[in-house]
Parts: sequence; C-alpha cells; structure tokens
Amino acid sequence: MFFQTLFVTLAYLPCTYSLVIKFIFNRPLKMSTLWAVIASIFFLELTFVNNFVLPFEGLYKLDIIHFNDFHARFEETSIETPTCHFNNGSCLGGFPRLYSAINNLKCQNPQALLLNAGDSFQGTYWYTLLKWKVTEEFMNLLPHDAHAIGNHDFDDGPEGLAPYIATLKAPVLAANMNSSKEPILQNLYEPYVILERGGRKIGIIGLITPDTKTLSFTGNIEFTDPHEATRREAEKLTDLGVDIIILLSHCGYDVDIALAREHGQYVDVIVGGHSHRDESFVIPYLTIIEADAELKKQVVVVQAYAFTKVLGNLSVYFDVNGNVVKWEGEPIPLNRSVREDEEVKQKLAPYAKLVHEAENTPVGAIKSTLDYRDCAHGECKLGNLLGDALNYRAKQANKKADCISFLQRSNINAVIPKGSITKGLIIELFPYYDFVETFKLKGKTILKALERSVSELTSTAPFEGPWLLQVSGLRVRYNLSEPEGQRVVTVYVGDPGASNELDKEGYYQVTAPAYLADGGDGYSMFKNEKTNVKIIGRDQIVLENYIKEFSPLTVTTDERILLTY
Repeated sequence: MFFQTLFVTLAYLPCTYSLVIKFIFNRPLKMSTLWAVIASIFFLELTFVNNFVLPFEGLYKLDIIHFNDFHARFEETSIETPTCHFNNGSCLGGFPRLYSAINNLKCQNPQALLLNAGDSFQGTYWYTLLKWKVTEEFMNLLPHDAHAIGNHDFDDGPEGLAPYIATLKAPVLAANMNSSKEPILQNLYEPYVILERGGRKIGIIGLITPDTKTLSFTGNIEFTDPHEATRREAEKLTDLGVDIIILLSHCGYDVDIALAREHGQYVDVIVGGHSHRDESFVIPYLTIIEADAELKKQVVVVQAYAFTKVLGNLSVYFDVNGNVVKWEGEPIPLNRSVREDEEVKQKLAPYAKLVHEAENTPVGAIKSTLDYRDCAHGECKLGNLLGDALNYRAKQANKKADCISFLQRSNINAVIPKGSITKGLIIELFPYYDFVETFKLKGKTILKALERSVSELTSTAPFEGPWLLQVSGLRVRYNLSEPEGQRVVTVYVGDPGASNELDKEGYYQVTAPAYLADGGDGYSMFKNEKTNVKIIGRDQIVLENYIKEFSPLTVTTDERILLTY
C-alpha cells in the first residue's frame, strides 16, 4: 500500500519527485537515477500488489454543475437578508460570481453538465421591475444543458413565462405539466432531453411541483403526479437505450427522496430545487438513497440551497451497466473568495442603475427600527406590523371586525431602519410576491397550529424555535415547561384587551400568506382543514397599501404572544 500511495502521488504531482525521493534516500539524486527509482517502484508494485487499480479505473465519470432558486439575485445578496446593504464579509453570491464559478469549473472539465433546477424569477426588485427579459439575457450567458421550471416562474402567468423559455438556448423540461389548454406554451418545453457524454447516453427528465397550481398564476395549465411522469418518461428513455437517468426536479427535497425510493430502478441522480435548504445543511447537500436492495441500486439526491449562495458540484461514477457505484460532491460557497466576473458586472451596470432608482422610491416612514432577529424569541414589532397589515386587508375583504392572521417566522428576514420605507424594502420583507389567502378554520385547528408554533424548540431560555407564528387578531399564552402538544394555555380572539376565548368548535376567519396556508413549514393542518378559500391580494401590495395608509408608523408590542416557563 505504501508503494501504491507513493506511485499515485508521484504520478499526479511531478513537481514533488525530487523532494519525495530525497526524503526516502536522505540525499539528492541525479535525474537519471531518480527515474530509475520511480520505474523500480512501479514494477515492484505490479509484482507484489495484486489487482492494482488506480482510483475509479474502469468506471464512467459524470460531472454535474448545478444551481437552483436563483430568485433574481443579479447582485450580491447577504447571508441573512435578500440584499447586500453593507460592503463586508456577509455579502456573497450574485450573478457575476455565479458566472465566474461556473466558467472556472467548465474550463477544468468542458464535458460537465450544467443544470438549472428552476425558480429563476422573483425575489428582488430586479424581477419586479425588469421581468423576464433581463433574466433571459443573463441566463443565456451560461452554458446550460437543461432548465427545469419552478413555481415562481409562473408568477406573471403563462404569458410571462412563454417568451422567457422561448428564447432560452438550452432545453426547458417539464414532464408533469400539460399546457394543451394554454397554446402560448405549446412546443416550448419537452418532458426530457437525451445528451451524450463520453459515448454514454444521459437522459434528463424535468419535473415541477404540482403545488404550483395554488402557489402561482398558472392559467389553464394542468400539473400531474411527478411519480407517474417519472415512471412513464424513464421507461421511454430505457427503451431508447439510455442507461443513465437524471431527474431535474423543482418538487422539493421530501418529494425528491420519495421519487428516489420509488423509482430507483430507473433513476440514478436527482438534482433538485424548491426547498431553499439553509446554509447549515441540516439536511445534507448530498443524500444517498438505497432504492432497491435486491438490485443494489443507489440514487444520488442533491440540492444547492438557493439565492446563488452556493454552487453544486457533483461527480458520479457508473459501472458498465449504468449503476451508481461511487460519488463525490460538495457545494462551493460563493463568498468573496470567488471573484466576480468584471465583464458581466459591466453588462449588469445599466440595469442596476434603473433598479436602484426605482427601489429607492419612498412609500412611507417609520418612527423606530424593526429587526427581524427579535422574531426568533417571541412577539416582535416587525411581526406585529406584518401581521397587522395582513389582518387589515382581511377585515376590508371580509367586512368583519374579528379576523385572525398568521405569518411564519421563515418569512421574516429583513430590518426596517428608522426613517423612510422604500419600495425596495417592501420587496425584502415579502420577496416572493405571495398570494394572501383568507379562509375558514375551526378553533381546534387553530390550536393545532399554535402548538406547532412552539414545537421543536432549540432553546427555552431564551426562547428560540424554528416555527413560531407571529399573529394578529389573537392573544396566546404558552407554558414552555409542558410537553410538546400541550403548551397552549389560553387563546383569546380579537384586538388587544379582548376577552373572547377561542371556541374549539367555532369557525374563524383566518388570513395567511399562501405558502403557509398551503401547508408550508409543516403547517399541514391549514392545508388539510381550511374551507371557503379566497385570494385577497399579493403580500407586497397589501403591505405597501397599509404603510401608505398609516404612515408614519408607530409599532409596539402588546403581549399578543406570552411565553411562560
């Protein structure tokens, strides 16, 4: 083993030859003697080590570069907020850096695939102002091999998506999408594409989350079961002699894992998006699923977080039958150690000027600074402002005094500084232009949601949990010393000071962002038990109208969330 290691080292690091041999023999050698020693080592290894094989010899290597959930991050973003406000180490990503990192990898390996797993639209004022055209211009600078479609790519309807995918240079894939009733999208996408690399046929199947129907403006598009679509298209590809199949999926991590387990007979790699998994990678970047114990099939599942903060870099090794046998991969952090491409920055500059002028348009003013970080520990001023804005719109729509609004913690990721509130800041507060839903819920379902709100705590003193709901039109007291599922002590409905206790069997008018209302962050009780659902606006517009109505804002806490121990 010593000789094998030494030989590989010498073979791949020529500049170290003399140093290594000098270390062994404790004296410098002439070059002729040096090469004689190397040759001797090689033949000793062939003689005394059986089955000597260099790493991964005889296997087919497929390299995949991938990213997902770009969300209009043309400029640098921040570790914690959508926009880079301070020129410091917290700033990262952005298209010029993404472009630079991709080109570096492609220069090292021109045969690597480049896959985009969807949601290129929405998330900053760049998209709000410039829509699809700027996205198309810059995405076409990248050497894509395939694009998936994400739910946010429908945020301006089929008519906002069609010209974008019509002008993309690489194939757009969606196997579980039926646009037969939307002619504008006809012939603009395919269920799969077949590529060749190193003499092997590689099939790539595109998938989009069926939840897109309720998450965005989809017109008459129909979204079908991703499992059925995977099975159907994978069988076609297999019949065409394709033995390596990749799913390019915008269905989310949990669905991707289920797809890997059910379709491992066909599928080898799933490159995913949609989940926006955080930088800590509590769920790892790379997951291996043992899909078929009898066939010993393994499926590699990856997802590269979101927002250009990382770039996925994966190598998968296949045997002659197209089975996965080895893998290597990790996300590349796109921090400031990766240089931005200056030519691309210059191309962006005229657009940046337009965006900055527009996003600095004042909407209103506020008398104190509101910080999203306070919202991790209980009631917070920013949560009260956003919740009250939703509730104000709900009361207008329902013409009722008693409405309850909920807002998930994961939706609160910005600071409102004291002073002017601009259009750009509203985009940071509500970056996804989400629908606002109002619906009926039973009191006992609201209790389930409130128990979920204080579950899976990371700390009780001080309180910190991942799922805490900010509320409006409701007061709740929790006892965190009780077991999960038994922590809600009292719930009163109405404005501060109201004494109407929540009736478990009564029905209440509830309002929430569509993401939460449709079960996001584990709030499946909303999705499963809501009735009489109506869309009453978009979160950005609801907030902007509220700020204009009540500016200058004075925001306080009023004990609507009380935590006891």
